[in-house]
Amino acid sequence: MGRKANICVPAVASRLKRERILATGAGLIEYGNSLEEASRYAQKIANENSAHYISPYNDGNVISGTSTIALEFLEDVPSLRSIIAPIGGGGLISGLGLGAAALGHELELIGCEPERYASLRSSIASDRIVRVVHQSTLADGLAVNLEPDSITFPIVRQMVSDIVALTEEELAAGTYALLVHESMLVEPAGAAGVIACLKLAARGQLTGPVGIPLCGGNLHHATLSKIQRFPYKDPDLIRLLDLRGRAVADMPVLLAKPMARSTAYTPSSSDPRIDIIEQLGICSIDLAASGDAIREFAAYCGHQGLSVEQAVVDQLLNTVAVAANRVDEQRTALSEGLDEDPTDRLAAAESVLRFGLATHSYARGTLEWCSPSYAQSQVVQFFDTGAQDSPTVNYERYESASTLRVERQLLEVLELQPDLQAVSVVSSGMAAYSLIESFLLRSRLASGDTVLLAPYLYFEASEQLTALPFVRFERARDYTVEALMADILQLRPRCVFIDPIANTAQQRMVDVKRLLHELRQHVDWSVTVVVDGTMVSGALPSEELLSSGSVEVIYYESCSKYLQLGLDAGMAGLVVYPIGLRPQFERLRRNSGSILYRHYADLFPRFDRALFHRRMQRISDNALRVAEHLLASDDVRQLGRVHYPGLSVHPDVETARQLRYAGGCVTFEFQDVGRNYRDQLEPVVEHMLTVARESGLHLTKGVSFGFSAPRISAAASMAETEPPFLRLYAGDRGVAQVELLAEAARRAIVGQGLVG
Repeated sequence: MGRKANICVPAVASRLKRERILATGAGLIEYGNSLEEASRYAQKIANENSAHYISPYNDGNVISGTSTIALEFLEDVPSLRSIIAPIGGGGLISGLGLGAAALGHELELIGCEPERYASLRSSIASDRIVRVVHQSTLADGLAVNLEPDSITFPIVRQMVSDIVALTEEELAAGTYALLVHESMLVEPAGAAGVIACLKLAARGQLTGPVGIPLCGGNLHHATLSKIQRFPYKDPDLIRLLDLRGRAVADMPVLLAKPMARSTAYTPSSSDPRIDIIEQLGICSIDLAASGDAIREFAAYCGHQGLSVEQAVVDQLLNTVAVAANRVDEQRTALSEGLDEDPTDRLAAAESVLRFGLATHSYARGTLEWCSPSYAQSQVVQFFDTGAQDSPTVNYERYESASTLRVERQLLEVLELQPDLQAVSVVSSGMAAYSLIESFLLRSRLASGDTVLLAPYLYFEASEQLTALPFVRFERARDYTVEALMADILQLRPRCVFIDPIANTAQQRMVDVKRLLHELRQHVDWSVTVVVDGTMVSGALPSEELLSSGSVEVIYYESCSKYLQLGLDAGMAGLVVYPIGLRPQFERLRRNSGSILYRHYADLFPRFDRALFHRRMQRISDNALRVAEHLLASDDVRQLGRVHYPGLSVHPDVETARQLRYAGGCVTFEFQDVGRNYRDQLEPVVEHMLTVARESGLHLTKGVSFGFSAPRISAAASMAETEPPFLRLYAGDRGVAQVELLAEAARRAIVGQGLVG
């Protein structure tokens, strides 16, 4: 304003504050060791020189100025419920209260001041202005003894609901927390509201949005150094400041916002060769990236004077180059032969793709360490140069870039909503189940709780679950929603385990969408529903798996077959859960060591949602063609029953039609029960393999499903309680091969039936 001014400060005031006052062009006067002494001296100078004395708090215009802060708060956040502000002489908090009142807005005002200088708190307790003993405090800006006629005292007494006293440790922590978490340098007096807010929140005293003015940035580096070296003892403050490393539960929950999807789901029966060509192209890019990473590693070590065995580097680069050339050659050959019979080329291309992925993983893994070093002298114990000086824990079981890549990919492939759902990848489908069981035991189930199982649950999961001694287990009477809901309402289970499609001969289905809807409508207690989607990977729309109200949904499946495009390169599994549970699941995965480790994550093929759904649709279409071909045979119908959920005669066909696809497994049961034993089914399998060899059909014998080549087996042979049955997995092959497959299955069933 162009007016001359002298600012009077205590001699103990921050050096930085003094320097900044002088930088404005004002005069500076030092007097006494407290604001009280400096204020009296300033009044004396003003009286002697006919100057105007301005108190830092006991002045109507100062208070009016601070009231504008409340106006700005409420303009930004009209729903503001509380403001927590530092109190020295009370000028700031008085203005905040009067500003809110001027707008007719009822705000709860809460003050905070140093425990060592609780002048206003003491005055209110005494119902009169009292003087406290002057003590040094980190919050020197709040070290105020009220002037005897202070106009702030009655305002604070009337408008402030509570004043929180803060220890020096808490004042230091509030300052340091703003620097650590927000990169904001605020002096202790200005940061006091932050720690007061945390204390009140821990007590459950706050509701709705809270405003905290950060008032004062005069923090000298010597004071900051003192705060950094402060002997913190409060475990909550130590955790807040990350002084002992951040715990898993303190890590931020990854919360991406859903992006607009460029293409909606559209079933397609496109040529599988196109997808293999795309996969070979991606693999070629990965191999090139592996070569670049190896060269960068060698160059980094050279710049840093670290010892590297150059012969190993050269050998790895050669191996990568050989694999890349083979992948590119196969991709070119497959692209140029699109008009030819694709069967043998597809099998060859899949082998080359597996070779390329394995080489990519091997090349990176040869130089990497499971616990890489972040800095070093002479010796090398790392590979990824980008991980140098990383702030994260360097154990591979905590997570790796490769694991995160798979999780991001599956988040997109399964169309999960990243602001509501999270996915954790693990070392197998059973590891996924075990992770869920660990969570339930620690966070959901108590002694005596009831767990309801659908009539079928995968045998290994069932063995583990039913062995828990303190939980009551009940089997549902039927697969229908009506039967399940009747059991649920009668038994009031804490957890419910279901599969969309049972891995049995009959392939009975549970209408997951309708069951969850009924649960949300009729259940008045908290229930966790665990869904195993392995049989129909990705067929359930993600919105059906959302938790809401009293119903919590956790989904899991094996990723070894369908979600590896049939490459079966390594075991893997996934768990999907509400985003807020991520810290708990990450901790349990870390402690159990069940993570998908880097080597297997690098083997996991790269693909997008469209490719995955195309493939799953082709497999499902193939299975339906085979099932319909068998069902059309009078001889087959006389000998037994054909099962596939997509068949019009299947009892759950309407449920199957609600899914994107119904999986790739066709099952068969002989009417003669005695023929449904393994030693009776094996001749059928051998007969079918003989027909396949004669006709040029690609077919393999073995359990499981999800591969590109069809597979035949006497399924359930590993389970102790499930009877075997004939299971034919249709695979991902062209129409000509599917027709051969269907006829080979018919001939094997009929031929063996007639022999019998």
